[in-house]
Order: sequence, then structure tokens, then C-alpha cells
Amino acid sequence: MIPAVVVVAGLTLVVGPAAWFIRKLALRVVGVAPRRKVVVARRVGERVELPRSALTMAPGNYGLWFGPNFEQHALVGAVEHSDEQRVLRRLVNATAAVPTEPFKAQWTGHVMHSPSQIDPKWESIAIPLGDGTAAPAWLFRGARQDAPWVIHVQGIRTSRLVTLRSVDVAKRAGLTSLVITYRGAGDGPVTHVSYLGQREWSDLADAIGFARSHGAPEVHVVAWSMGAGVALELLRREPGAFERLVLISPATNWGRMVQHGVTRAGLPMIVGSLVTWALETQIGSWIVGMSAPLDFRHLDWSRGYSLSVPTLVLHSQGDDEIPFELTMQFAAAHPNVTLVQTASAPHGWEANVDPELFQSALASFLSSPGSAS
Repeated sequence: MIPAVVVVAGLTLVVGPAAWFIRKLALRVVGVAPRRKVVVARRVGERVELPRSALTMAPGNYGLWFGPNFEQHALVGAVEHSDEQRVLRRLVNATAAVPTEPFKAQWTGHVMHSPSQIDPKWESIAIPLGDGTAAPAWLFRGARQDAPWVIHVQGIRTSRLVTLRSVDVAKRAGLTSLVITYRGAGDGPVTHVSYLGQREWSDLADAIGFARSHGAPEVHVVAWSMGAGVALELLRREPGAFERLVLISPATNWGRMVQHGVTRAGLPMIVGSLVTWALETQIGSWIVGMSAPLDFRHLDWSRGYSLSVPTLVLHSQGDDEIPFELTMQFAAAHPNVTLVQTASAPHGWEANVDPELFQSALASFLSSPGSAS
């Protein structure tokens, strides 16, 4: 008879590596640690030299974070020269001297480095949450006191800075903007994993309650990437929670997105099924560090879901993280969706690549008839 300790040891040798592999893959989906696009750059005269890639060649203006802890910011403009290895882009401005020696930097869509660039009178506030904690937020007061408030919701593994591109549009329309955080999102309340909207929706609900209690006659929500799931899940539970919705490069079908990510990484399709299985089961979600499993049927808002508010979607076929095909399916499933396809842009960079269309479509929707005025 084989001693129990030998059996346990044998199972550990087999199950341990498998559990580690499952956890590693699943955290690519629900992990909240930032994944920045780090490049080696240097200043060359009035230009910035970057390694050539699809991201550094994208048209438009971008942000380059550099210096200790990547605290300094440079606004980088149009491509002025490129070859097979490098690209030279115009240096528009910077918060500190950009080194001429090679340095590590983060290449982002952040064209603004601070809320003060939109409004020097912006306010840092805290939104009380239902569990007794609070979430940090930025408040930008609009010129029109009787107009809707716009709540901007960031995506996963990023910061509120991504939303300043939509805040700028709302500000110029005279609307009050509230840029919120939620559990696990960048600079929001700390948690180890994301529930992809299945739990975070209540944080948005609390922010909407704050807005209404402070005079908002209507609330419009502008949600970026995973923020879409936060807003859509809230509407599933409370169809009248807010009046209008804007989705930018939205995550509307997480099961398909997982499979797309697996294919993009060159892994067998079965790996995608393994990841979704892990996240949907009690034991698998426990291995990942979650207190409860996900439901990928509910994380597909294209089927079995009724969208209750007028919705504008801004997306492009250049998104290699969230396939445009999924957004088309979402739009086709909901007659109250208006889909605006921008010029081809990497994920979340529609406002950078096609700023005129992005800004005009968003401004028109936020100010269109039916909104409080």
C-alpha cells in the first residue's frame, strides 16, 4: 500500500506546475498590474528618436513618460523621418529636459500629463463606496449648471489620465466631468484581481449616486476599454442607472477576447478554453486568487442582454487587442447603438489617430437633443 504522504507528494508534483501555468495565463486576463509599453528613446535636436514599430509609427500626438519612476512627460507629435530601425517624431513640449543619451520611457496615448491642463481649478475628491471605503476621483466643473454630468471610466491596468481625451471634449461643451476610479483599475482602490465588471459595477453606481446628489440632472457615462463592462453590467442590473453611454474601444465579449489573445500569442486554441474554464470554476478561480468565479456568458453583452440607453461606440479596425468584429456584433445586437468607425488605430488610440472624428462624434452625442439643457 502506497503511503498517503507519497500520494500527496506525487499529486503536488503533477498539479503544482499545472496550477502555476493556469494562474499565470489567467492573470493575463484578470491581473491588475500595469503593463506599459516601454521603449528606449533619445532626443535628437527638436525630435525624439524611437524604435520603429506599429505603435511608434501611428499618426497623431502621443505621450512619452520618462525620468525617475517615469514621472516626467513629453508630448510627441508627427513622424518626421523613419527607416527600417527607427522613427524620428517631433518633440512638442516636455515637463523636463529630454536626455540626448538613450533612456527607457513609456510610450502612451496620454497627450496630457495632468488634469490641470484641462482646468487649473480641477478638484481631487473621494467618492464614498457602499462598502464603507472611498475611491479617488477628479472633478471638473462645467459652465452649464443645468447640463448633464459626464462620468468617465478608465480601463484595466491603466490610469485616469487615459480619460482626459474625453474630458477635454466634455469640458469644451460646458459639461461637468467626474473621472472616477474603481477597484483594481490603475489608481483606484487596491485589489489583486479584476472581475471584469461583474463586481466593479457597484463602484460606478456609487459615483452616479454622488453626481445626482450634487445636482446632476442627468448622467452620461463615457467608458474606455474594460470600463465598458463596468457600465454595461450596471445597466443589466439597473436599466435606468444613467441616461446615455459612450463606449471607446470597448470590451464587450470577454470569452472571445481571451481566445483572440491566445491566438495572437501563437498558443493552441485549447489554452483559451483552459483559461476560461479556470476563471469560471470555483477551484480554478481560487488558484488565481479570486473569491468567486466569473460567468463568461454574462461577460458577453452581445447576446441575452438588452441595452436600455442610447449608446455611441467609437472603435477602429486597427485594434489588435479587442477585435473590431466583436464591436460590430455588439452594435448589430442593439438597435440603440450608433457605431462610429475611426481611422485605423491601436487599442484605445482612436482619439490620437483620428482626433477630429473622435471629438466631433463625442461632442455631438453628449450635446444632442434629449440631453438636459
